[in-house]
Amino acid sequence: MNIILLIVIPLLVAFLSILVKKYQMMLLIFVALFNVIILFFLKQGMIFVGGYEDELTHNLLGITLFLDVYAVIALWVINGLILVIALLNIKSYQTYGTILLLAMAGLNGLVLANDLFNLFVFIEISGIAAYLITTSNKKPVSTFKYLLYGSIGSSLFLFGIVILYAMFGTLNIVIMIREIEALNDYRQLILPFLMMFIGLGVEAKLLPFNHWVKGVLGTSNSLSGPMIASVYMAATTFVFGRLITNLFQFEGSLLLVVTILLTVGILVGDLMAFSSTKVREILLFSSIAQSSIIVLLFVNGLVIWAVYLIIANALSKTVMFLVINHSVQKTNDDEVESLKGLFSHNLLVGTTFTIATLSLMGLPLFIGFIIKLNYLTMFAQQNQFIVMIVILLASLIEGIYLVRLLIKLWYPGDQKVEVKYHLAFKVVCVVIALSLLVFGTYSNPLNKLDHNIDEISEVVIHG
Repeated sequence: MNIILLIVIPLLVAFLSILVKKYQMMLLIFVALFNVIILFFLKQGMIFVGGYEDELTHNLLGITLFLDVYAVIALWVINGLILVIALLNIKSYQTYGTILLLAMAGLNGLVLANDLFNLFVFIEISGIAAYLITTSNKKPVSTFKYLLYGSIGSSLFLFGIVILYAMFGTLNIVIMIREIEALNDYRQLILPFLMMFIGLGVEAKLLPFNHWVKGVLGTSNSLSGPMIASVYMAATTFVFGRLITNLFQFEGSLLLVVTILLTVGILVGDLMAFSSTKVREILLFSSIAQSSIIVLLFVNGLVIWAVYLIIANALSKTVMFLVINHSVQKTNDDEVESLKGLFSHNLLVGTTFTIATLSLMGLPLFIGFIIKLNYLTMFAQQNQFIVMIVILLASLIEGIYLVRLLIKLWYPGDQKVEVKYHLAFKVVCVVIALSLLVFGTYSNPLNKLDHNIDEISEVVIHG
């Protein structure tokens, strides 16, 4: 099987699904399941599509796609979560199947693309799908703001690509890395790298490029919430990690500026969550802080723990946004005080939400603890003590507002809150919660991979 099927099949079925609107979500589920299964059988490596050569040369034409362990993990997360979200929204949002298929094709392409122009094309495809997904919030002003910021971000990314092409005459990532190494002068690359960083920073919800987030996730539902906060966050940070690890050269003043932006983003994100009284806002501000930590890990070369943190956050936020957004849709109120005692009559769902929250906080017995302990240890080995202090301080703030939230949701107030969760919802939440708990207590599988899961550097060296 060819890895291009991961892009072509969703795109083809997306067009076909327009003809059978009633079965859009069913088609989406079948395609997502197909993608998850074929990932076990696909051969890793690079393929050349529409090119005149089957080797990496400076005159290479056409498109190249690259599949390695890093990409496989990203694709499992993306397609697996889309499958889960589709199953839980099969009745509520059955007309969004075509849009989600388009999103799947775009996000898969993001992870597989090995040339910058096609990476930009897939950013546009997935971006269009994201804007359409957020229309389900019924907040056109927020969607327009997201569209505006997304367009500015993708334009900056494109301008950065244009500058790099003018400098090196190629858009292939592997060839460009070789050219950059031969140039050996990172100062000439500060402008294009910074423009591309800001462009991706819009989608990754990094401060100060995330003014669209509150309007979109603060009014999200059981479809848009987990899709934007979990699936899109995961895909964008995986791409961010690929470019930071292999292409971007953060040195000197540029490294300092990026590090300051990210550390401030961590602290401010958690402070904003601490000050909020709305549940969805608490979760979205927490996501801003977590995205900043992930990108900071990539900047410091802690690839494997950044990848594990992406997975853990995507799983935790999927549960948290699904549970909260479902309850908000039923009660029409997302004030913490209005949801007091939500879990007193939903013990199973409440327990899974609690496990996801405790894992997000990084408490012992959960996978979040293993990840946080390891990356803090590595920061200490790199003498990054200021970064450690910021993360620990942010973790303290995060712990306070999340524990406060859990107490409110478990202990009933004056008004009784009744929200019912169907069986499929409970099964999904239990499976995700168990995975967070199992890998937190049995961490040996996490030690089988290392920072070399991103194999583009091997291709650069050995061809």
